Amino acid sequence: MMLLTAMLASASPDAVATTNPVNFDYAQIIERIEHEDLSEEEIKQQIEIAERIKSKAKTRLSTVQRIKRALLQPWVVFGFMAQFAFMMRFVLQLIASERKKRSYVPVAFWYLSLVGGTMLFIYAFKLRDPVFILGQGLGCLIYIRNLLLIRKRKWALRELQALRRERALQGNPRSNSPQTPSDPPVPDEPPTPS
Repeated sequence: MMLLTAMLASASPDAVATTNPVNFDYAQIIERIEHEDLSEEEIKQQIEIAERIKSKAKTRLSTVQRIKRALLQPWVVFGFMAQFAFMMRFVLQLIASERKKRSYVPVAFWYLSLVGGTMLFIYAFKLRDPVFILGQGLGCLIYIRNLLLIRKRKWALRELQALRRERALQGNPRSNSPQTPSDPPVPDEPPTPS
């Protein structure tokens, strides 16, 4: 309803009159929609009229004008910020891989994925786009799972290091060896799931 109201409110009375064969007052339509006095068929008709008005108005604007109008809308700005945050994860991964001279996914990649994905999910929810909502929603679950796996691995490594320190303090002969058969190897850095 709000979308239709906004579209009709932004249209000029001339556009409404020329789009619809029946001449009517667009303020009256908005009032009827806000008070929900329209039947389902009348609402569909008004939506169709509003879409024709919007389509006709868009064809009269240049691409630059359309971009300027879009950038004045807060949700469009939010969507661009969300996309920027999501894109930065790849830039971060590229820089980290170049520094290590091998393919590498830093933990920050998953945090940027989660932030950008959540913002895009919110934006998709605002647009009511089920494809976009499902894609970003499932992606966010995967990012959270990867972060949980990374955290679990870090905790296990800390416990193992604490156990080794404890053995060393107790003078346990097994602590002199760099690694005991029962201990898993400790890498320099925890691997991140891809």
